[in-house]
Amino acid sequence: MAAIPRTGWAHAVLMESVPADGATLDAPPAELRLSFNEPVSPIRFQLLDQQGRDMADPAGTVAENDTVRLALPPGLPQGLYVASYRMTSADGHPVAGSFTFGIGMTPPPPAATPEPDDPARTAALAGVLLRALHYAALLAGTGGGLFLLLVGGRSSALSDRVTPALGAMLLAAGLSGLLLVGVTGAVLTGQPLAALATASAWSTGAGSSVGLSIGIAALALLCTAGGLAGWGRSKAGWLLLAAGALLGALSLAATGHAATAPPRWLAAPLVALHGLMAAFWVGALWPLAVALRLEPAAEAARLTRRFSRLAVGAVAVLAGAGAILSVLQLRPAGAVSGSAILEAILSTGYGWLWSGKMLAVLLLLGLAAWNRQSLTPALDRGGTGPVRALRRSIALEMAVAGTILLLSASFALTPPPRARSGGVERPPPGFSIVTVRNGHMAIIDVDPARPGRNRIRLHLQDEDGKQLAAREATAEWELPTAGIAPLRRPLSSLGPGFFGSDDMELPLAGRWELRLDVLIDDFDKQVFRTRLQLGEPAAGTK
Repeated sequence: MAAIPRTGWAHAVLMESVPADGATLDAPPAELRLSFNEPVSPIRFQLLDQQGRDMADPAGTVAENDTVRLALPPGLPQGLYVASYRMTSADGHPVAGSFTFGIGMTPPPPAATPEPDDPARTAALAGVLLRALHYAALLAGTGGGLFLLLVGGRSSALSDRVTPALGAMLLAAGLSGLLLVGVTGAVLTGQPLAALATASAWSTGAGSSVGLSIGIAALALLCTAGGLAGWGRSKAGWLLLAAGALLGALSLAATGHAATAPPRWLAAPLVALHGLMAAFWVGALWPLAVALRLEPAAEAARLTRRFSRLAVGAVAVLAGAGAILSVLQLRPAGAVSGSAILEAILSTGYGWLWSGKMLAVLLLLGLAAWNRQSLTPALDRGGTGPVRALRRSIALEMAVAGTILLLSASFALTPPPRARSGGVERPPPGFSIVTVRNGHMAIIDVDPARPGRNRIRLHLQDEDGKQLAAREATAEWELPTAGIAPLRRPLSSLGPGFFGSDDMELPLAGRWELRLDVLIDDFDKQVFRTRLQLGEPAAGTK
């Protein structure tokens, strides 16, 4: 787990930044804009100058679906700037990065420097351990209550024996969940574990999807605790145990990469169903072990047979839901073939973790089959040998289940293949520039800025950064060094102050001159001029 690179922790993908990374601007932009492949929540978005000063007001950050904007103050001086951002993706994981641009100067190419250590790395690893502990205690506690409800019946003796241990599991689930909120906040804000002593880590964690999940889990723990306290006294105990198991499963569907996989209307219910079946299986292991050790042989055999009959259907549902979730996670975006999934398994950290989990699952299924086909029938023949063998097998099941939960928690360290490049991630625009004329601002994006068909987008703003409505706009392209006369093309209106064309044919590489004629109204026409390098410059030119 420690070998997995920290750059894999982010599960959202930056699709586009405006200005583009490395862009040269003639005039200060009115805002910074980031577009992601899924909705994100901003934690920090700032613009730093060459002295490291933050030049923007954090209150100017606005998130709209998968786009985040940061309003900039007017009159930024010429110089080099670094835009730095840290967001929370839809699955509750951090996504961070930065890009540079220059106003009145060209940013230098990025130097090949070693990647600095992330102060949140230790917190992320601690989060994996806490998440695994929370999963184990939550499933064992709420699932144990479900076992009493569906298998134990009104056996007050078994209930009295397992209730103290189940109560300890519920307490462990609550404490580990509480700590997980703070650790998640430290990871999201990029701070070390020492940040648990600050309010910001806890407030950030509580406001994330992990905070929502732990809140639902807390209700599940309270319901299960109440059900255990009232078990055998009233029907309310039955209802509380059932509610606790259902809420525990729903808490798993409130966050995480599996629950947020598209289509979410399918993924989230499957995660809840998968979690409910896992709770029944994991939660039954401790009560069965206690029954085999302390209950009369006939009663222990009855409980084991009844659980075995119910477990067949539960395991089938568990495996079916898990298979669908695996396909949703392992299929790279835009891929339709099975070979793409196989390649994702063999070439990604997520795929290797998934492979390890599947090996453990196969071992667990093998133990379950052995228990059902061989050890459980042997209980009816009496003797202590089958009982000891089944107890050892259940203890091994507990260990394997713990390994599976640890591997599941480790998925948080690396993005699933569905979030990686595979037809989804687009390169940023090849050229981006801002020009000003008589107080009017033109933001120009050209993509991919190579010979052939190009896309051009023109955003018009006034000096206050508001959209500037215009009647029409025309682009005129000229390449004097190649003797190409001006190519004049009208731009289509895409909205107030927004013009563009998707089929601008520019045949040759070189330094093109671009003139934009913008008709504001019958009496006001503005002309914006700029130059851009199309394709690679010829040898010996600058």
